[in-house]
Amino acid sequence: MSYQFFGVTPDHWCRVESLKEANWTDQQILDFAIPFDNKTGQHNKCHMYDYNYTKAAQLGYDAAVTYLHDLADQDTPRVVSCSARDFNLTQHESSVVTEWDLVCDRRVLYSTTQAANQIGYIISSVLTPFFTDRFGRRPVALCMSVLALLQGLASCLSPSVTVFIIFKCTHSTAIFSLVTCNFLIMMEMCTPSSRSTFGSLFSMAWAVACMMLPGIAYLIKPWRYLQAALTLPNLIFLLSWRFLPESPRWLLLQDRYKDTENLLVRIAATNRRKIPSRGALRAALTRISHQMRSEQYQRDHDNEKGESEHKIRDKALVAFRYVVSPYSTLQLAGRMCLLLMVWIFVSCAYYGISLNANNVSVDLYFYMFLGGLSEVPAYLLVMVLMVRAGRRPSLFGLFVVCALFIAVNAGLMFASTNVPVSAKIILSLLGKMAVATAFQIVYLFTAELFTTHQRSLAICHCCFAGRVGSIASPYINDILGETAVWAPSAVFSMMALLSAFLSLPLPETRNQNLPEADYDLVRVKEEDDSKNTISTVHSV
Repeated sequence: MSYQFFGVTPDHWCRVESLKEANWTDQQILDFAIPFDNKTGQHNKCHMYDYNYTKAAQLGYDAAVTYLHDLADQDTPRVVSCSARDFNLTQHESSVVTEWDLVCDRRVLYSTTQAANQIGYIISSVLTPFFTDRFGRRPVALCMSVLALLQGLASCLSPSVTVFIIFKCTHSTAIFSLVTCNFLIMMEMCTPSSRSTFGSLFSMAWAVACMMLPGIAYLIKPWRYLQAALTLPNLIFLLSWRFLPESPRWLLLQDRYKDTENLLVRIAATNRRKIPSRGALRAALTRISHQMRSEQYQRDHDNEKGESEHKIRDKALVAFRYVVSPYSTLQLAGRMCLLLMVWIFVSCAYYGISLNANNVSVDLYFYMFLGGLSEVPAYLLVMVLMVRAGRRPSLFGLFVVCALFIAVNAGLMFASTNVPVSAKIILSLLGKMAVATAFQIVYLFTAELFTTHQRSLAICHCCFAGRVGSIASPYINDILGETAVWAPSAVFSMMALLSAFLSLPLPETRNQNLPEADYDLVRVKEEDDSKNTISTVHSV
């Protein structure tokens, strides 16, 4: 969300080097060399008159204005593009835009700084499931937090926009892997009745950070210092990492019974529940572990250990089966295709609406704060809707509401250039509230539709697709928005409407256990003096 603060774009105009060297003031250069647009009431930002500026500098401003026609090759001076710009640094002293001239024909590089974040998320979506399933959720979370801290600080020293884009990409890869690890641990620790609540609380921190971000950016405007300020909070996670538990489901899949027993003892002690004897606990965990493994997974696991151990082709086949496991049946494949398309559209709409302040023509800091504020009731609404209405009806209604508000906003901007700012803000934020709520439900919904063996892959595949949409959003806002300020809102409205109808065929998961031969270790219960058992819940 910070790319607009890194790339604050003050007023700019073509740089005329010979006039700058002759000590002409900025206003004199604007009046003399830069075309004025009577419709917008502003000077052109990317073009200038084709005068003999070397001769004009020798004459001085007053004489150059007097003999203006002698400085042009023809009666009506041509208007040409320029290769460098000057900026009004009194509006904003330092941003990636002013430092690397990311305007006009170089504007695409500014959009790419945001697209690099999303490309990092795609890389994370590809790599994270392999690391989390191989090494565990908790160790990967620690490594990614360290990498995020180091890469974030390194990006402060970027000597060029190319290096900055590379660091943004690698930094976001680590950040999204960290978020995914923590989300998986939370989902795999929660009972069916508590997943909605904790999923909403998990996202509440995002809303709080979105409200904090404009305040931090307002106080720390030089972009290098701002990058450091937004990176250092990773230290908080590093200091608290030792309190983060490993996923008990993952431990059981790895046959790490002792670690699972120790974790359950911690859980029981925290909740003041009694634990069965170690022998009874080990026997129960063994039974649960065996039932968690599907026949297909066991067959692949056996093949990997057995006859295909020394055959590269067979190992590749096992790896391929693992990667496509969320598509292993016709039903799952259809489900994944629907989810992939929904993720593309909802991600593009969410980021596009969130970062559309320039086209809506409102104050960036105020818009971002209100955007974060609107997500607080959105995530509280998630808990109510998922419990009362279910996943599928909620998604359909929220997408339709988002499409309606954003379409009305686009229509008003298309019909008139004098739409009240308050009306545009209200419509935009209501649309964002709806799509933020839907985005959170989609995230939880995806996790609930797949087994423990498939869950991290399914989430990462969907996140991969979602980042395709979010990569497109800055280009839609920055480039399409320069052509028509209402056009981005129209595109995002259409995407929300398509998502509404794509969500209808998905199965409902309200009050259902996570699928697979999976067990939720929800509580420890002493049944009598001689027999202690783990109370478990079978999945459907």
